[in-house]
Order: sequence, then C-alpha cells, then structure tokens
Amino acid sequence: MGDVEIRQVHYFIAVAEEGNFTRAAHRLSMTQPALSRAVLALEKSVGAALLLRTPKGVTLTAAGHAMLEEGRSLLAQAGNMTSRVRRAAERNASVTVTGPGCDAALLDGMVQSYNEADPAHQARTAVGTIDDQLGRLRSGEADIALVRAPVGGNGLSGVVLRRERISVLVGAQHRLAGAKTLRIADLAGEPLLGWQGAGPQLNDPRLWPDGLPGTPGPQVSDGLQMLAVVRLGQAVALAASPSGGAGAPEGTVGIRLEDGPAVPLRLVWPKERTTPGIRRFAGHAVALFREPARGGPAQEVPDRAAGRSAGTRSAATAG
Repeated sequence: MGDVEIRQVHYFIAVAEEGNFTRAAHRLSMTQPALSRAVLALEKSVGAALLLRTPKGVTLTAAGHAMLEEGRSLLAQAGNMTSRVRRAAERNASVTVTGPGCDAALLDGMVQSYNEADPAHQARTAVGTIDDQLGRLRSGEADIALVRAPVGGNGLSGVVLRRERISVLVGAQHRLAGAKTLRIADLAGEPLLGWQGAGPQLNDPRLWPDGLPGTPGPQVSDGLQMLAVVRLGQAVALAASPSGGAGAPEGTVGIRLEDGPAVPLRLVWPKERTTPGIRRFAGHAVALFREPARGGPAQEVPDRAAGRSAGTRSAATAG
C-alpha cells in the first residue's frame, strides 16, 4: 500500500456525496477521467475497493463507508491545522474573542476598550452559543473564549475576571417575588428548573456540595421554554447575576441568593497558543475588571487549576 494524499481523500468524499463521478467532477471543476484515476489511486493505496460502480452511479462498500467517516475527520483536522499555523505565523494578527449571545454586550465592551487602548493590535468578537465556544478554540476560529464553564483537563489557561453571585429567577406573581434577597432554605419545596441542553449549568452538583436547593422541577432545553415555565410559576431557575438579579426578563424577577455559590467568569485560551496578542488582551481585561466599578479584583488562575473551581451557566442565561 502507498501513501494516501489529502487531495485524493477530498476527491473521494465528493464522489461519495454525489453518488456519481460526473456530478462530482463538475463540483470539483475537473474532468471525469482525472477524477476516476485519482479515486482508483486511492483505492490502490488503501488496498481495498471503496466504491461499487454501476451504470446508474456508485455506492459505498464497507471500506468506503469507513473511508468517508475517517476522510471527513482528516479534512477537518487538516483545516484546523492550517488555521492554527496561519494564526501562529501572524504575530501581530488580530485576536478573536468568542462568547455566548447573552454576554454580547459585555464582550463588545471589553473588545472596544482594548481596541481603543491598543489600536495597532485590534481584537474582534465572534458571538455564538455556549456549546460551541471550546470547539472554536480548538479549531483556531477563536483565540480566547469568555466562559463560566468548567474547563479543567482541556489544555486551557485562563484568568478569572470576576465572581458572579447566583440569583433565583421567579415569576412576577410568585410568592417570593417581593423578597429583596433569598437564602437556600427559602427554596425548600420549590420546583427547581432543570436544563437538558449540552451547555454548562448553574445546577451542576459540583457547585452544591450540600445538594441543590428546592426539589427537582420541569426539564427544559431552550431559553424561551425556560422563561415560559418560570413566568407561569411552574418552577424557579438559577441565573448568574453580577448585579444581584437586576435586569431580569419581562414577567420575571431576579432575587439574589445570599448563601449561594459564586460563579467565576473567565477568559480562557489554549496553552500551546498563548500568543503575544492573547497575553495583551487578557492583561487588558484583567486591568479593566480591577476597576472598582467593574465588580472587584480579577484573580489569575494557574494552568493546572484552570477550571478546577466549577463555574457554570444557567438555563436562564443560555444564549
């Protein structure tokens, strides 16, 4: 068997997806005979037939199905490698900072402040979902992520910008809606909303060594469903709230949980890609959050401990 070339894998995937050499050749802007020769060369290299050729098109053999799966993974890894190498070579390239949509204003404020302070090395934002942030870091699509998620064991370094108190989100007509603050004991018997999404959660047991407050309540999988359940008084929800519950969505009230855990808000980045741009942005953000109006001093997180203290997002703030 010979060496497999990435271009051959790319050609094979096109044929497999189109089910036809002619259509695949058109998609790849090459001739059908040249494409056929490339796929034959790939089959020779791996020592197995990948396609069953018929007058109506092609179908995959068992080996072909395996090649399609492995080939897609190979091309994705090659793309990620190219992105990482290109960014490592651009010493003065702009820094991309990603964060969830619910933190867009906070993220934008940090980036604007940084760009005003260091106009020669601009930063830009990439707002997405909570779930895709670490994936963006791994692929090189983003350099830094703003997270409240546990990140231990992921090869990440980071700094804690502030620690946010947990609030309880209740419906405007809920019996607790008029309270100025709450304690965990006040939630006894209250159904606590559960989150079915893949994103990090404030009801992570690691935050609650003595057990979660309240009793198990309805399970939801998106923010709109969560708000509907809370507004109807069917459950209460946990939310990260640096301002003690201010700014709760319409029809709900956020109340600070006095004896609840504090959730770290972090900037994290891959250890092996700690570029000068990342260091500059992280240093600026730390200084920004040290200002009294920004909620107190930031705390550095050693590499070995990044993410050890469980910080999570709430269903109430998923975005």
